[in-house]
Amino acid sequence: MAKQPAPAPTTFSARFAELSGKDDDELRALLASDEAPENDDALDPMPAVLPAEGTTATRLADLTKKIDAGAVGYVAGTVAGARAAVVAAWLSSAPMKRAVVVVPDGDECKRVADDIAQLLGFHDSSAANIACFVGWESSPYAEASPDRKAALARLAVLGPLSTVDRSAATQTGPRVLVVAAAALVRKTIPRSVVAKHTLRVTAEEELDRDALIGHLVDAGYVRAPIVEDPGSFAVRGSLVDAWPPQADRPVRIELYGDLIVSIKPFEAEEQKTTEVTIPEILLGPAREGLLAKEFVERAKDRVTALGDAIDLPTSKLRALVDDVCNGRAFFGADGFLPAYYPALEPLTAYLAGDEKIFLFEPPGCVRAMNDALEEMRRDLPATRIHFLPDAFAVDEEALLAALPEARRVGVDRLALLGAPEPGLGALAYADEARTVDLAARDHDDLERAGKAARQQRGRGAGLNPLIRRIRHFKEHGFTVFLAARAEVQGERLVALLRPHGVNVKVVGKPFAAGWLHNAVEPAYRSLDALIVTGPLARGFLLPADGIAVITEEEIFGARARRAPRTKTKDVTRPFLEDLRALAVGDFVVHVDHGIGRYRGLVHQDVGDHIVDLLVVEYSGGDKLYLPSYRLNQIQKYAGGESADPKIDRLGGQTFAKTKAKVRKAVREMADELLRLYAEREAAVGEAIPAVDEDYRTFEATFPFEETVDQAQAIGAVNKDLESEKPMDRLVCGDVGFGKTEVAIRAAFRVAMAGRQVAVLCPTTVLAQQHFRTFESRMGGYPIKIRALSRFQTAKEQAEVLREVKEGRCDIVIGTHRLLSKDLHFKHLGLLVVDEEQRFGVTHLRRRAHPLGDADPANAANGDWRPPRSFVDHDAAVGPSCRSDDCHQVRRAGDPRGGRAGAVARRAGFLRLQPRRRDPRAGRSPPGLGAKCTHRRRPWSNGEDVDQDRDTNNRRRDRQRGKCP
Repeated sequence: MAKQPAPAPTTFSARFAELSGKDDDELRALLASDEAPENDDALDPMPAVLPAEGTTATRLADLTKKIDAGAVGYVAGTVAGARAAVVAAWLSSAPMKRAVVVVPDGDECKRVADDIAQLLGFHDSSAANIACFVGWESSPYAEASPDRKAALARLAVLGPLSTVDRSAATQTGPRVLVVAAAALVRKTIPRSVVAKHTLRVTAEEELDRDALIGHLVDAGYVRAPIVEDPGSFAVRGSLVDAWPPQADRPVRIELYGDLIVSIKPFEAEEQKTTEVTIPEILLGPAREGLLAKEFVERAKDRVTALGDAIDLPTSKLRALVDDVCNGRAFFGADGFLPAYYPALEPLTAYLAGDEKIFLFEPPGCVRAMNDALEEMRRDLPATRIHFLPDAFAVDEEALLAALPEARRVGVDRLALLGAPEPGLGALAYADEARTVDLAARDHDDLERAGKAARQQRGRGAGLNPLIRRIRHFKEHGFTVFLAARAEVQGERLVALLRPHGVNVKVVGKPFAAGWLHNAVEPAYRSLDALIVTGPLARGFLLPADGIAVITEEEIFGARARRAPRTKTKDVTRPFLEDLRALAVGDFVVHVDHGIGRYRGLVHQDVGDHIVDLLVVEYSGGDKLYLPSYRLNQIQKYAGGESADPKIDRLGGQTFAKTKAKVRKAVREMADELLRLYAEREAAVGEAIPAVDEDYRTFEATFPFEETVDQAQAIGAVNKDLESEKPMDRLVCGDVGFGKTEVAIRAAFRVAMAGRQVAVLCPTTVLAQQHFRTFESRMGGYPIKIRALSRFQTAKEQAEVLREVKEGRCDIVIGTHRLLSKDLHFKHLGLLVVDEEQRFGVTHLRRRAHPLGDADPANAANGDWRPPRSFVDHDAAVGPSCRSDDCHQVRRAGDPRGGRAGAVARRAGFLRLQPRRRDPRAGRSPPGLGAKCTHRRRPWSNGEDVDQDRDTNNRRRDRQRGKCP
């Protein structure tokens, strides 16, 4: 039977009903009332800090001693976050301890590894020497193409594991191995083979260069001119570049004769070494099916025997043998791994034998193992040539023997007691005599209370549940840790908590392992909370140790993680990227001589040196020889026209005249922009209130770390919103660089200030995508978001129009439907236009008078204020001027002219667009303030202009005498 505590209510309403005796209707009435309750405990009761009655909580220090003595086989009362604390506390008690952590799901491997690393005091799992073995996503019989990246990830773990030396004075191999349960029942490449083909290269030791190259070839590395991918190598004289599977970056091995001078990592893109020198590197196998002669011969014989056994046609058998022997990646190739070796071995064969094995959620681990075995039997092909399941699957009895009870510790919320089930089911049961309880708790109630507070309690209340819990834990003698994913996020938490009287401080380091054993520095004990940096996934509460760890996700919601983008400082990189794709005969542009044709690279003797020269041919057969150190003077030609460009004459004046025309056009545009911005400076708009606590809380819920450019853009937009000057800003960047988040934060501020926001999208799919994004980001705030497109029925659209007009809708997201004349806003404050170049000229004209929403009465009384405008994603184009306002346009310096032009000058625009890689592609739109002429069609980015309407406008202008 299971050892279970009394079930607790799992929902906020259930807990409220249990404590207050009121039903859901009374709860909703209380939440809807304007008056907040005097006692917050009625809505958000504080969690218990003492163990449940009849439960004895164990301290982590005592648990560590019992595990070492073999007196513990199961640790109950451990929530998700506390499981990593159990492993970290045990590891921190001695430096030479090893652990194997088995998790039910492969997706949890990286998260558990990072949590253990953070609690040990490291920033990431690689620094803590923690490896993750996820295993295989499909059975060996699946008709799937081999995943080389996944194979390299497995080999990255097997290589270091195969070199573990039990008798070594220093630790070799990973200290912690986090493995998915399903990977334990699947066999892989034998350990002896991996160890034989793993070479340890050490600096300042001798190594034959040819022997090193031969090892890389036998280990499955691909020889290439330059190393750009894992599992490849390159040789250039005394330099050998290689990218082993377990390394984040390739390494450059420099030899002097047979002496290894240095081993340095380098950037694959730049091919430049770093200043860091590493003492040694492991060069393990880069293929699971090695193509050494002995393995290829065995694979040929075994596949041929299998084909003959089922009378496979000779042509098909010959093709299959050829694919296997050459290591080609064909569909189902993973199923032929046993052909290369006498027998595959399980992952447990790589263990040294002294590791402590921790099973997180043992019932879930057993279920995952059984599912993997069942999938293997289910996918067994009936007709196709294949190896038997015994070649891939581990025997259950052998696996239980490899995971002995003396070295095994189950870690779960509940301990499953009773008679063990046969087979792998024995791993899920606990011995009551060897079971201890941590009585740990999670912070799910904090997440629910924070969301309810943001939705129901109004402004500035989102942090109240956190503040009350910090004080509650501190009153009971707990040490409270807040885990922020970065130091800047920690400073943001300080700025949010200190105005509420919470004494909190940021420590610019991860969680210290000693804190798990109550070794907190005296200087920190006086603080209400201590902020540490590290992306812990889940927090926990340990009553016996007096420790409360609260993560950023539990405060602000779940978030994703992404690798930071690094910016290069090499000014020649754009030119080098072009030259990599440069072929003989391509057009190039020289900064002084113009367009020519690239004719290749030549080597010429200049004095006593041989110099590499790029040859560029110009009109008349003239050639320019450009030294390689002047690469920044040329660039690959990228024109928008399909026809070949006109080649300039070397030393001629055509290119100089072209540059002079461009300079003149740029000067004219600058004059127009200067005049336009001078007029905009004189205009007055409406400022948004300064950044408050609500906005700080909202920006903290952003699920990514802001990039430097993104943070600058957000700061500039916030400054514009708080200014009375109209906003006209363009924010551009590549896809995925966070332009939408800039718009979301601006929309949040405007909506929270009581004004409405319109988001205009070119397609219904994009509108629906933005609607979901805005809803997910603002779901915890009193902001009503509606969609308006053809996805909504006529009845739904009518309801949205009514809500927008009455001011009951804060943000409306839609397509061209937002440009309809029946849409009226009560108080529009922000207009977001996504991909403006995809709207026609007529649509862009309507933007001058913001969606036609101004109430004439309010406008006449001076109550109406123009909205800020926000153009998202693509090139913003200036709308063509209306011919009946062309004289007013010239005076106003704005192509919209008239009353609409005056409104637009007060409103301002903020544009976001992707960075254009080719400045020559397509015609550029006319600048703001361009003079009107009816002798040419207005620029429309490829969209047709209504000819009849244009003709009528010209006829009317001639009659009125407004235009010559």
